[in-house]
Amino acid sequence: MKYRRNKKENMLILLILLVVGLGIGYALISSNLTINGIGRFNNQNWDVHFEDLTLNPGNVELSQGDAPATIDQTTMTDITFTVTLQEPGDFYEFEVAAVNAGTLDAMIGLVTNNLNGNPISDTNPVPAFASYTATYSDGVEIAPNHLLEAGYSETFKVRVEYRTDIDPEDLPDEVEELTFNFGVQYVQKDANTVIEVPHPETLYGVMEAYAKEGTYALKYTGAHQDSFTGTGNKEIYHWYATTDAVGTEILDRNNVIFAGQCWQMIRTTDTGGVKLIYNGEVENNQCLNTRGTHIGYGNRTTQTLNSSYYYGTDYTYDSTNNVFALSGTIEESTWNATTGPILIGKYTCKSASSTGTCQTLYLIESYDSATQAYVFPISKNSHYSQFGTLAYNLNGSPAYVGYMYNDVYPGATKSNSFSISSSSWTVNTSYYYSDTIDWNTTTANHYTLLNPQQLSTLNGDYRSLVGKYVSNSSGTSSTQAKYIIGVSGTTLYYKSLQNGDLNISLTIGDSYTEGGGVYTLTGNVTSITYIDWYNNIDDYSVYKGKYVCDGNNTSCSSIKHIYSSSNPSKNSYSYFDTTTTWSFAESVSYDGSSYVLTGDIKTFWDFYDTANLSYFPTHHYTCFGNGTSCTTVGYVNNLNYGIHYVELSNVSDIETAINNMLYASNVNAKNSSIKSAIDAWYAKYLSEYDEYIEDTIFCNDRTIKSLGGWSPDGEVITSDDSYLQFQEYSISKDLSCDRATDQFSTLNNSAKLTYKVGLMSGPEMNLLNRNIICKTGKEYWLASPKYFFDNFAFMRSIDISGNVSSSGIPYSSPGVRPAISLIPRIEYVSGDGSMATPYIVKMD
Repeated sequence: MKYRRNKKENMLILLILLVVGLGIGYALISSNLTINGIGRFNNQNWDVHFEDLTLNPGNVELSQGDAPATIDQTTMTDITFTVTLQEPGDFYEFEVAAVNAGTLDAMIGLVTNNLNGNPISDTNPVPAFASYTATYSDGVEIAPNHLLEAGYSETFKVRVEYRTDIDPEDLPDEVEELTFNFGVQYVQKDANTVIEVPHPETLYGVMEAYAKEGTYALKYTGAHQDSFTGTGNKEIYHWYATTDAVGTEILDRNNVIFAGQCWQMIRTTDTGGVKLIYNGEVENNQCLNTRGTHIGYGNRTTQTLNSSYYYGTDYTYDSTNNVFALSGTIEESTWNATTGPILIGKYTCKSASSTGTCQTLYLIESYDSATQAYVFPISKNSHYSQFGTLAYNLNGSPAYVGYMYNDVYPGATKSNSFSISSSSWTVNTSYYYSDTIDWNTTTANHYTLLNPQQLSTLNGDYRSLVGKYVSNSSGTSSTQAKYIIGVSGTTLYYKSLQNGDLNISLTIGDSYTEGGGVYTLTGNVTSITYIDWYNNIDDYSVYKGKYVCDGNNTSCSSIKHIYSSSNPSKNSYSYFDTTTTWSFAESVSYDGSSYVLTGDIKTFWDFYDTANLSYFPTHHYTCFGNGTSCTTVGYVNNLNYGIHYVELSNVSDIETAINNMLYASNVNAKNSSIKSAIDAWYAKYLSEYDEYIEDTIFCNDRTIKSLGGWSPDGEVITSDDSYLQFQEYSISKDLSCDRATDQFSTLNNSAKLTYKVGLMSGPEMNLLNRNIICKTGKEYWLASPKYFFDNFAFMRSIDISGNVSSSGIPYSSPGVRPAISLIPRIEYVSGDGSMATPYIVKMD
């Protein structure tokens, strides 16, 4: 695929040169014409000039006396700048477009590179501590006589840098101020014109060409920032499928082999790089979707290590025998409080021999106790497209949606579900049922159906099963059984029987007495069957306000106060696990050690009562009872089957807690579980190729779209509106990432990565427009949080069908496909991007 420069949309049509006889004007333009600026000759015009000078945002800050790069307003093709480089790594770089806005074709006549007023040469060299380059924007050397057609433009890049590879003797005695001049003099095209300069085949160029052809790719036009140091000036191109058929074709055009691994190109970056997503290990120099399993990480777990085992800094894998062995620096150690922290980051087979092998290797992730470590198990069981299946993080707090995080305020609930069965059940026609049941007579510790019949004999009419017993297995005897209390189609609702329980009724009362820690039901004490419960549960008023012990007992140590739920279930009902009232306040004060409820305070026990519901949008704070002071205060955010709240301690209010969890500058002190694994994987497989990988932002956008029930000033908290919605609650195609604490980069101290690797975001994958491009047949994580509801956070993921809009709980275990971005102008040496012949990245 040839490199092609941009052609202006409204390219001027070359006017036909005037025929002989037009006099002096013709003689002038037919000779070798050199003009700086603009000229006009008999309806022809010469206009070749510099424009769009763009400074690199990472440039060294100019010192007093320095001068920024400026286009000479007389010649229009000269640029002068003065810069002082203070220390190794400092640089000053800019790009500028040479535009032929005239009607005459031009070519490069002379390129000037001056230092302190004189041409750079052997007698006037650039100081040894510095380097100076002037090239085309892709790093190719500027070619004399190179054609610049009318209506076209080309871009040059100039860079001066304080070298990092200098010898001590080359260091300057004092800081030097350097003045450079870069200029290009254009002349009229003639027989010596060089039409095409060979440019390297780049991955960026691949996507750019497809986008300009209008096939397979598009130019992104929205907000973006790929470099933490500032917004790049390169166009962003991304794959784009209008149909599944086009998507299938793209999947055979976006394959890359880099660092011995398969990758898929997703988009370019505004710095000129190319962002890739991991696609498994290479097999026979191919990246086919028929590959099987390969080495991968398992979910974080614990291992007991307080025996003498060997540990290594690296490992090898024997693919013939499918076993791992330690390598690198190998040592023997016994895990304890002293040695444990030293062994973090090392591998073990849990073998007492330094040459021992294993089919499951363990990477030590962190310290758990004096006998146990948190580990990532490594084995050959990972789907070809991913390097493992891992939890994103813990759950129960909004903090855990962070790729890194700091303060955690956990969510919790203070209500329970009074279950009349373990769950509903879909009919299995091979199971048996009976009118009566026996425990422990025929078989020890088993329920046995008496005179059983198979469910298949009912021919789909299962309503007659109400009041009967069903085995918990395909036999007629089991350690558990079901007492059927209701039927809806093929769904059976049941009271679960286990451990000898034969009770099929429960006792309720209007009130209770208490003495010596024992509660006794009083007032209209009534025994009802679970069938009664099922038939009446939709009517909130039937059991609302009643008290119940366990089953048909009339006394117990923990009485339940039933309240009405706005979302009743056929097999459960909610209850308050206390007999006292609770107080809810508009606000709270904090003195550094304890909280006091303030503002308007309401006290009641049935928080689903219509009158009481009206208070909850504004009365969020509670001390978990009828008290008004406590050392840990609850902030109620949702009333879905109970009081869901976040525990606040050592913080003044909910606004501060949210800020500490999501936005504070120190929010990113701890690694998520998935980051720890990705970092370990990068260190093993990619660290030696780090120079080819650019630092780019991996966006973990925790911007709040809607506070929902977390708002102290009037949000509804009894419906879906109570969700704490993050920016990607509704998946977008916007690549902006506004908060510094969400812009994960090795250069960002507020969100500092260890390595230049992360996860793709929801918006990035959504740019592809068709699920088929994202589909691998396995679910895998994205970096975008979706929402927090009840006590659960949800992250964006891509499901087995390629749906970008899917979401998962952080402690679930989808696959992991890391993302990297290759440096600008990265070249490939062979390949066409197909799965059978991927692009091979040039590395030399």
